[in-house]
Amino acid sequence: MNTDELIAQMQADEEEDGKLITPVNYARIRGLAPQVIYYYIRRGYITWMRCDCGRKVIEKEEADEYLRSVGKLKPNGCRDNQ
Repeated sequence: MNTDELIAQMQADEEEDGKLITPVNYARIRGLAPQVIYYYIRRGYITWMRCDCGRKVIEKEEADEYLRSVGKLKPNGCRDNQ
């Protein structure tokens, strides 16, 4: 593993552990298109907020719960989409 791969892995681990995440990063780690996440934000199914840095963020658990309820994510415990 080279330095670039190590840094990328560290960033991915950080994103997995955090409570808040940007919609694009959330889509990437869940294997979805960012447009899907923004669609649900626009429709009001997933709420967003501005973090201190000024970026739009969502709560991972809230998004997971909603996307599981509409069948976009597999149920908890399944490792295919995580």
